[in-house]
Amino acid sequence: MHNAFLGVEPANIEWRPAKIREGSTESPPLVPYSKQFNDIYFDSRDGKAETDYVFLDGNKLPERFAALTEGSFTIVETGFGTGLNLLRTCELWRNTQKGSKAVLNFISIEQYPISPDDLQKMYLALGVESEFTEELLAQYPPAMPGVYTIELPCRIMLRLILCPIDKALKEFAAGSEFKVDAWYLDGFAPSKNPQMWSKGLLHFMALHAVNNGERQTTFATFTAASMVRKQLRHYGFEVAKQKGFGFKREMLVGSFQEKTISSPHPTLADSYFNRETPKQAKVAIIGAGLAGCATAHSLHQRGIEAHLFESGDCLASGASKMPALLATPNISLDHNAFSQLTFLGLSHLERFIYRQQKTGNQLSFSKRCLQLGSEKYSEYQLEQYVGTYHQRYWSPDLLQWSKTRIESQEHKGLLMPGILVNGSQFCEALVASIPKQQIHLNHDVKSLEELNEFDHIVLATGHGNLLHKLADDEPSLSPLRGQLTELQQSPKQRLGLEYPINYDGHLFEYENKLIVGATFDMSLDQAINLQDRVKNIEQANERFGLQLKQKDCTDWVGIRATTYDRFPYCGPLKDRTDVSPVIWTNYGMGTRGLCLSILCGEIIASAINNEVISLPKYLLQRISPQRTQK
Repeated sequence: MHNAFLGVEPANIEWRPAKIREGSTESPPLVPYSKQFNDIYFDSRDGKAETDYVFLDGNKLPERFAALTEGSFTIVETGFGTGLNLLRTCELWRNTQKGSKAVLNFISIEQYPISPDDLQKMYLALGVESEFTEELLAQYPPAMPGVYTIELPCRIMLRLILCPIDKALKEFAAGSEFKVDAWYLDGFAPSKNPQMWSKGLLHFMALHAVNNGERQTTFATFTAASMVRKQLRHYGFEVAKQKGFGFKREMLVGSFQEKTISSPHPTLADSYFNRETPKQAKVAIIGAGLAGCATAHSLHQRGIEAHLFESGDCLASGASKMPALLATPNISLDHNAFSQLTFLGLSHLERFIYRQQKTGNQLSFSKRCLQLGSEKYSEYQLEQYVGTYHQRYWSPDLLQWSKTRIESQEHKGLLMPGILVNGSQFCEALVASIPKQQIHLNHDVKSLEELNEFDHIVLATGHGNLLHKLADDEPSLSPLRGQLTELQQSPKQRLGLEYPINYDGHLFEYENKLIVGATFDMSLDQAINLQDRVKNIEQANERFGLQLKQKDCTDWVGIRATTYDRFPYCGPLKDRTDVSPVIWTNYGMGTRGLCLSILCGEIIASAINNEVISLPKYLLQRISPQRTQK
């Protein structure tokens, strides 16, 4: 097990006959059994009823949901397991929230995620298949640590945190204003899973509890263990025993009364939280490339007025305009912090593509990429990556060796998740629902004083930062010029590629076009270089035995903005003053612009809107623009 996976492992499940009463003649059903904890997840004969009794009724959710017509309700669950608690909560929410505008935020923590195939089998056994299970399984993440945001029907937002609970709570990215309405203290019994019931959990519960006359934090749990009862009381909760479900004698319920709790030691991650934002906030975003459009999209989705300012005459006028952009995660043997960030970025991108696809907008030309041996990744390294990553992806073909034939040659590579889009079309899709009067093209912002009417300014200027810094203390970037070559193909010329190919260059095929390249130069020159065209074509010919000619070619040049440590600058740069708004940066993604753009847009929008941020604190510190300040 690699330490960077933080102990997150696929659940080890067996299906075993359920226990039956002595003397019974019934045929026992098969139930899922955890080999990690030597206990069952549920008994299919009463699983739904137990969830309803312990967690929904224990937290008095039927009456609390029915009384809620607007705002939000937040539930935190310790142990996602099968997702049954979530699904029963979704059903109750749907049945009690007809005509309401309220939002349900469901946060669940899990160290041993169950495979989608096993979940599907469980839902069939429980009789809970629904639109909620369909959406959950369609967006279900791989068994890798991180915070995964899943949108469910009926205004339900699931944040699934794959991480051991102590680490998950320590790295939970939210400000002091974040409060929990109800806790589901689930997971296996304290005797079988003592880590779940740590003092860190109780401290976190009290730190984010509320009791102000309008809201009061409650909890419910199946256990009545003395250790749990005493600790809950110590941390300010009133605790009551009540009859347990079925054969269980007792369970615990309760509510928060009062407790003064010290806050954790502040870090760079805390700079993202606890700002006062007006109810009718206005945000100016400078730059309408991938980062700027993604930020505008995320803000608009939250009802925040976002204005895009672009010096060019169209969206994606810089490096984002490429006809073919490929997003792939960075793989590493130790799954280091940058790899973690790119896998989480790709997860956000995949979910955006999924939501677009559901509306009929087919943005992605491919969802796979074949990584061949290259200067960066030798075949020996790729073989090791199979051992590192393969078991964590639920699709058996991903992060596994695959072969493809190009012309008469067979090529072997690592099949990876990858999203291929047209840059301009992608940016157009991001801002499609934003009013046209909020998109200001041919508007070159010379000074931030022009935008003092706004509450926040987001600098998404990319390599423009290298030409003209708009704010004091902006971090430095470096240019990385790239030139792609696009060749027109007749039907007879098509190679019939199954996937985009990555090697020391790219080989993409879509519609009637073949893309080769790209180059990498430390330059700000945006002029087309004919020598780079020759280099791109000759590189593809040599590697794949092709006979591509410099005919019917179009070249595309973009300047990528890179940072000294590869991590983007995404976060607050300067706080509000009497004369200027809050200033944020969102740039420096280098060759990972498509991979990270949706995630970074979500981070800034969540912070501006005082929401939970879908990234652990230790990664927020790695992307903070303040990390370069002394």
